[in-house]
Amino acid sequence: MAPTRVCRFLLAVLAAASCREPDGPVGPAGGSKAYVNSDPAGGRISVDGESTGRITPDTIRGLIGRHDITVQLDTFDTSYGFTARVFLGETDSVTVIDGPLVMRCGDAVCWASQFRHYSANRVRFASNPVGSLFLESGRSDGVIWPSLTNNSYASGGIVGFAGIMDGTDTVALGMYDHHYLAGRPVPAIEQATDRFDLEQTTWILPPASALQRRTARGIAIREHAIALSAVDDVVVLRLVFRNITNERLYAALDPTVPAGGVVFDKVWIGYLLDPDVGDPIDDQLSYEPDLNLAFAYDSNFDETNFGGGFNRAPGLIGLRMFDVPAGATVIVNGWTSQGTGSQDWSAGQVSETIGWGMLSGIRPFGPDHPSPRIGHLPPAAGDVRISVSAGPLRLAPGDSVAVSIAVLLAEPVPGGFSPGTVLDPGDPLDRTRALYTVAANLFDRAVAAIGVTGTTAGLTRK
Repeated sequence: MAPTRVCRFLLAVLAAASCREPDGPVGPAGGSKAYVNSDPAGGRISVDGESTGRITPDTIRGLIGRHDITVQLDTFDTSYGFTARVFLGETDSVTVIDGPLVMRCGDAVCWASQFRHYSANRVRFASNPVGSLFLESGRSDGVIWPSLTNNSYASGGIVGFAGIMDGTDTVALGMYDHHYLAGRPVPAIEQATDRFDLEQTTWILPPASALQRRTARGIAIREHAIALSAVDDVVVLRLVFRNITNERLYAALDPTVPAGGVVFDKVWIGYLLDPDVGDPIDDQLSYEPDLNLAFAYDSNFDETNFGGGFNRAPGLIGLRMFDVPAGATVIVNGWTSQGTGSQDWSAGQVSETIGWGMLSGIRPFGPDHPSPRIGHLPPAAGDVRISVSAGPLRLAPGDSVAVSIAVLLAEPVPGGFSPGTVLDPGDPLDRTRALYTVAANLFDRAVAAIGVTGTTAGLTRK
């Protein structure tokens, strides 16, 4: 019987058209036959760019020397796949090539080519099979509200993850680290008159250029977006985070992780949103800590380009976290993208540690609110971001944790603001502040959000 060689190949991710990462060498590996498999099965097999007419699992015979073997699954109007570069000798043996089919983007051009808009009650939002929700191109139109207008309220959103890897390295995803996401086949969508469901899975996987760095990696996130026609202006995300650093399929794409995987301690999970209420540079952020809510609004309630009667009363947009793991603390935070004291961070960069400080609330940007559960208070309006997170948690290989997060929109309550006049956010703990009354509809949406998933956990407005 011919020997079989099961080799741990470094598989290069097959990205979307025009956004593909370069392939990397993975040999040498002996064998005159290649058994090619994939997860899921059914991918088309190509050798050196030429179709073999076969699908996984199957055996390719008669190959000698170096070859690029690509597996590609075209579904959901996109391509999931991987490429392995192998060297096959003349001996009568079998080389096994097996790996996960994934899809990823490397730039805004790719995101813009892959997104879809979905309408759920009065919200129209963007998503793509990479795993980025509320993202069209990173410039606008991630969230449209009301759905029959073109009023844009967000430029992007991404799952929040930060922790200490193997006790030494601080890792965190940043607001626009979408190139760290690798979508898995295939998003499932159900839309009826009374309910909308979108479910998909993505992996946190460093791009090829960052695989050797100590950075965020090895987490699978199952994303479930739910909206009910009976609960206007609310989309709820149910996010399940699982440590897959010990799994064979993940290791095929990230051979830097040890065979037993890695442990993440002091983990904070949640969601980051880049609200842009029309023109982003005049937005403000605030909080309602009793609802675990961070929100943004146009500081002077004046957006000339908004339609549907909202140009002089643009709405508010927020994130509320509920249904968190037992014993976890919730942190609501925010920051601005400009200035020296407040800025974005990026995975794979020195600034990655900032992300853990923000999601944990331990080192938010200054000025910081004195409450331990409330983060940064920008001194002036600007291009803001908001986040909600729960922790600290521990994720050993195979462990899972879950949270529910609501994305909310609402009209401002008339009488508490004057279009064209800046409304100061005030102290988030002050219930006599004008903004507290203006945002009352948003707070009501936050309470109603709990009913979207049927969850009874959470807080009620006092």
